[in-house]
Amino acid sequence: MPVHIIRGGYANTYLIEDGDSFVAVDVGTSKAAKKIYQYLSAYGGSINTFSLRMVTATHFHIDHVGGISRLVQLFPKTRVCFFNMVGDYLNGKDKICLFSPITWLKGFLPIIIAEDNHLKNTIASLFSDKVAIPLPFLRTKFLPSDYKAECILDEDQPIPYLPHWVMIKTPGHTADSVCFYSSDEKTIISGDTILNMKGSGELNNFCCDPHAIKESVKKLLSLDVKNIYPGHGKPLFNLDGLGNVTQ
Repeated sequence: MPVHIIRGGYANTYLIEDGDSFVAVDVGTSKAAKKIYQYLSAYGGSINTFSLRMVTATHFHIDHVGGISRLVQLFPKTRVCFFNMVGDYLNGKDKICLFSPITWLKGFLPIIIAEDNHLKNTIASLFSDKVAIPLPFLRTKFLPSDYKAECILDEDQPIPYLPHWVMIKTPGHTADSVCFYSSDEKTIISGDTILNMKGSGELNNFCCDPHAIKESVKKLLSLDVKNIYPGHGKPLFNLDGLGNVTQ
């Protein structure tokens, strides 16, 4: 069950391989969607509409879901499945959280500074869906209309097409933040809960609820983890758990 990384925007996009099918995680730009199509075409020698079974996200932010419409155009049979909390955003019962000005300054700015390819990533974002933007007057203005989302995923419940993975609720960066973990592979896709902008993995300081994200990381410390695939920054391999993640 290899995890393949796709780089096509500010956030990392991942493909989880399971047999002859794939699941995409965090498709943040139309460029990332196109790269998935190109990658799967080259990887398998041929491609069909069933190659990509599902797309999901670690949380509902533009840099993690902005490319899903384009992906569904390329793979019309692909299911879009989110954590069930996202359903409240889509039906208007709840709104994605806003960050304080000091959090933008101390949390977001260092991440952007540490990122590579600013111009390319910005252009990629401009040509992608303008959804899930955590700013006043924008967070509910644009909602996806080009695909039907199934908000069915939950902790301790089977994940479609990923029998060897579980979803873990890790609120903090956002209320709907989750991680995906495989005990067989000792691998975690950590979204924006754990980043790697400094080389050794660190807790994300850009968060709506600082207390909640610390509790979420405590929850993850019990996992047997050797590989971290973060939302931002390079993957980390051959670890001995998450004890060295900077908090």
